[in-house]
Amino acid sequence: MRPVTALLAALATLAAGATLAAGAARAAAAWTPPVAGEPVRLFALGPDPFARGQHRGVDLAAAPGEPVRSACSGRVVFAGRVAGEGTVSVRCGDFRVSYAPVLARAVRAGEHVGAGARLGRAAGPLHFGVRREGRRWGYVDPLRFLAGTRPPRPPPLVRAPRPRATPHRPAARPRPAALAPWTVWLGLALGLAGLAGAGTLRLPYRRRQEGAPCRASSTSSSSPTTPSSP
Repeated sequence: MRPVTALLAALATLAAGATLAAGAARAAAAWTPPVAGEPVRLFALGPDPFARGQHRGVDLAAAPGEPVRSACSGRVVFAGRVAGEGTVSVRCGDFRVSYAPVLARAVRAGEHVGAGARLGRAAGPLHFGVRREGRRWGYVDPLRFLAGTRPPRPPPLVRAPRPRATPHRPAARPRPAALAPWTVWLGLALGLAGLAGAGTLRLPYRRRQEGAPCRASSTSSSSPTTPSSP
């Protein structure tokens, strides 16, 4: 019996989905965009609609002060503040449609509004949500109800800049050792010349000093001796 029960449950789920899609298709014929802007953030719903990062509706671009109009004909079930933001909810057939944030609300709970009726003014991008009435987890992509609404345009592709080639610089050649200035060489040459001249002048002088006693001694020894007187 279990396979049969599982099969019946799967068929019931498919039937409910088909009914929801058919209802959305019928409603789309009469629904109009609440503002003129294109979607700037899409519907994103996981297993837990209230988990962080989930988006239970679609954000439409809207200028501050732009009129917010009812997308469908129905009865206003809520007109007040939720989490500090002005919110209006309208029940359109089997669906509850929410608009936020809405400033200067022009409707009250219990009023009947037609498609295109002004609900208030936008404070900026408008959050537009659709949920099946009576089902806490029955959030539906609102774009399925807005015929002709275009999804947000993908960002333009930007080519990465090509890396610039680093110019090749030749290795620096070693510089030759710097020579001493010419004044140093000139002074060194003059010094050497002075030393050479001083040695040349002193040599004959020394020879004359050393040779004089020798000549005197030789003269005295070679001279004839004078006989001494008796």
